[in-house]
Amino acid sequence: MEVWIVEDGEKRGPFQTFELRDRIEKEELMGEELAWHKDQDGWVALKEMEVFRSEFEKRLLPSTTPPPLPTQPHALVRFFARWFDVTLYLLLVYTLLRVTGQDILTTFQADSVFSYVCFLPFVVFEAACLHYYKTTPGKFFLGIRVVTQEEEALPFRVALFRSLRVYIVGMGLFMHILPFVCHAFCLWYTLKNKEAPWDTLSGMKVRVTGPFLFPVLIFVMLFIIVIILMSIVLLPTMFELQARLEEQDSGS
Repeated sequence: MEVWIVEDGEKRGPFQTFELRDRIEKEELMGEELAWHKDQDGWVALKEMEVFRSEFEKRLLPSTTPPPLPTQPHALVRFFARWFDVTLYLLLVYTLLRVTGQDILTTFQADSVFSYVCFLPFVVFEAACLHYYKTTPGKFFLGIRVVTQEEEALPFRVALFRSLRVYIVGMGLFMHILPFVCHAFCLWYTLKNKEAPWDTLSGMKVRVTGPFLFPVLIFVMLFIIVIILMSIVLLPTMFELQARLEEQDSGS
């Protein structure tokens, strides 16, 4: 069927019905345009024509399709994001100790209190990043954001308790073999439940806005650079450790 319409004060056509339906779906036609075909007496609004009425009625129906669920980052993506942050923090700590002339081996020996409390500033720093920016350096490059159910930034108190849970449950306070046990448990839990234990307890969600190729490449390069810098900082300590072991062997 051929249909004529009035657009911008001009008579245009004739159009086939499928052409007008396509334009209606694209919302190029609002339905108020006058239209006519040879089987009707006069001009009527396009939306009042029987052949197009259902197309305009669809627009009035409320959408019954729920919005898509937020994308959850894979457990391994979260793992590497966290270890980037931890490695970066350790680089700063080791560099500070080296610059101030401290003995790194003695400072981090098994019975040293420092080895258990040195990560407390990291917990506070991570909480501050989540509170102000919804992310951390490692999470940023991998497109990970930590937010409330309302997509708001975490209150600092909530972010601090979350970071403490991660430090205890996820990192095992960095005591002996506990980090390996905690890592294995948390990886299993996250893969099974699609969220980490500390997020379940806090009622928050972790969503991902990426990752995209370019930020991931930057993340990998930065991670490699941080590891190389840490190796350089720790190189004298490795030589010192080797010398101590050789002295023990020769003494025995």
